[in-house]
Amino acid sequence: MKRTVTILAGLLLSASLVGCSSTDADQMQTLTNKVDTLAEQVSALQGQQDQIVSAVNDSRAASDAAYQEAMRANKRIDNIAGSYTK
Repeated sequence: MKRTVTILAGLLLSASLVGCSSTDADQMQTLTNKVDTLAEQVSALQGQQDQIVSAVNDSRAASDAAYQEAMRANKRIDNIAGSYTK
């Protein structure tokens, strides 16, 4: 996450330096379009990361619930086995 932001900041800085050294409006527009495209891609990646984090949290909650249910079932089995006599 920090890496993509750092890369984007580096691209913005280099684009601004190139823009200062060149007066060509077409080149500036091209660089602006590239930066906009990269910003959109970063936003999309952040959205995907948020979805993955949400899915992991949901999986963790389901796993915890299944573990608790298994522990409860094991206790019931232990109680049944403990009360059984020949």
